[in-house]
Amino acid sequence: MHRRTTCAVLALVAAFLGASGDAGTHGARFVVVEAATGAVALSRPVDDGQQVRLEHTHSVTKRPVTTVFSLDSTAGLAMREMRFDTFGANLPVGPERIGEETTTFLRGEDEYRVLHHDRPLGAVRLMVGGPEVDHTVTLPGGERVRLLELVASGTSVTLAVQAPTPR
Repeated sequence: MHRRTTCAVLALVAAFLGASGDAGTHGARFVVVEAATGAVALSRPVDDGQQVRLEHTHSVTKRPVTTVFSLDSTAGLAMREMRFDTFGANLPVGPERIGEETTTFLRGEDEYRVLHHDRPLGAVRLMVGGPEVDHTVTLPGGERVRLLELVASGTSVTLAVQAPTPR
């Protein structure tokens, strides 16, 4: 009976992995992980060099802010740029020196862009805001995922790239 149960469980796991597109896939994955529990709230396959956008509504200005990250299977997330259309708390007002690098601050017709030149971050931890903040991740390929659909408001999550698993 034990052997039959084990075989049934293994068959279910194999079926699940095949249905979720993970069978035979050993590449890197973009993940959203609950910081307190380590539970993976989101996991999607990605390739090096692809980008993920994190969008939210600024708590003070009530205007959209977009942060763009590039993905690397060994280095994790790197900050490419930030976009916003008005100044507010914790938003840059010009170039900033961060470590050995200086950001590039661009004023466009409709927005400000701060280029971070792929500054390595590894992972990004954030507290998921409520509906008024509406943290949303846009994945490679255009899939948009509201973090509030994954976890409750006030949950601390980590955005990261999970390295490929060895075969």
